Amino acid sequence: MSDDSTTETYELTEPERIKIRAEVRYALIAAREARPAEPPKTRLAQALAYLSNGFVLLLVGSLVTSVLVPDFQRRYENRKQQVALMQDCLAQFLLYSNSLWQEYYAVLPLTQRVEIDEATYLQYVNKIAEIKLKRYDAYAKVLALSVVFQEVTETTTAPSIDTALRSYAVGLNTASASIDKWLTGLYCTPTNRDHSPCASFDPTFDSFDEHTKIKAYVVDIGNKGTDNVASMIVRQINQQ
Repeated sequence: MSDDSTTETYELTEPERIKIRAEVRYALIAAREARPAEPPKTRLAQALAYLSNGFVLLLVGSLVTSVLVPDFQRRYENRKQQVALMQDCLAQFLLYSNSLWQEYYAVLPLTQRVEIDEATYLQYVNKIAEIKLKRYDAYAKVLALSVVFQEVTETTTAPSIDTALRSYAVGLNTASASIDKWLTGLYCTPTNRDHSPCASFDPTFDSFDEHTKIKAYVVDIGNKGTDNVASMIVRQINQQ
């Protein structure tokens, strides 16, 4: 005996479909309402979201490449050149200050004399003249290079390098003049001679005493004075 089963196909009616769709929509709305609300974006988050835009990134990259990088490079090169000029100024100043010691030691052998003849006098005058000429060249270069410090002085409370250099030059020239005077006194003042080769001389001139005074003055200018000015220059170089 065979049992025949009949399969029936059931289709939803239109009202049923409408009812199901309404229930699905209600379920979605209920699920959405159940989720916590997202907090409003802060200004920083909004800005980051804006900047993450590809077109904005392209514009920013172009700005950095075409404007900011060349400007930074130009400032770096200017600063590098300024520091190099400051260092050259320091080197020239040290050459300038060292000339005083060269002049001092040039006449040092004469400290063993109580008087000198004309030939010896002229020989040492020429030596000192050569030292002075090199000194004048060094001083001119120092003043020319010291211009680089003027901008620093105008924008800060740093002491004026130019003023310090000119004050130092006065002291150095005074010390140099004392050496000239000592050399002239050694030549003009007769000790073993009967007469002076000069029209006038100081009869109280004492070679050793006068040279001792010169030494104290040269040491003060050559050491303390030089260190003070050099330290000022170095400090301003290190601040760059």
